[in-house]
Amino acid sequence: MAASHNFRYGWRWSFASSGFLVASLLVLSFFLSETPRFLIKKGRMEEAKASLKMLRKCRAEAELWMLAGIMENEGKRKRKKLSHSLILLLNIVAKILQQVLGLHSILFFGPLLLQSARYTYNSSFVDPLIAGVVRA
Repeated sequence: MAASHNFRYGWRWSFASSGFLVASLLVLSFFLSETPRFLIKKGRMEEAKASLKMLRKCRAEAELWMLAGIMENEGKRKRKKLSHSLILLLNIVAKILQQVLGLHSILFFGPLLLQSARYTYNSSFVDPLIAGVVRA
């Protein structure tokens, strides 16, 4: 198993592909404009209107004032504490367990483990793929 090409070099390809995605997102982030919500929050209404006009060709001004009204009322609402959200807490615990237990590495090295258990070549690659789809 240690002599296989995927075992020795596979992690490098996985690491490089995630680095490529991060680098492309970093470059593309310089070309994004500010959101209308952020601009309204900073008091830059004309820029917010221009940003909305770029996104929506008609009724941008009406949407601008509706968004400003929503944001004004937002501060008056009582916010729910994040610790009271059961779904959020379960998600955080699941992510921590996923990292601690090494489920990512099991899915990455799954084909090699299944081949060593005498699975055929094709089924050893399909099984982790199905697990990844179910997890997504």
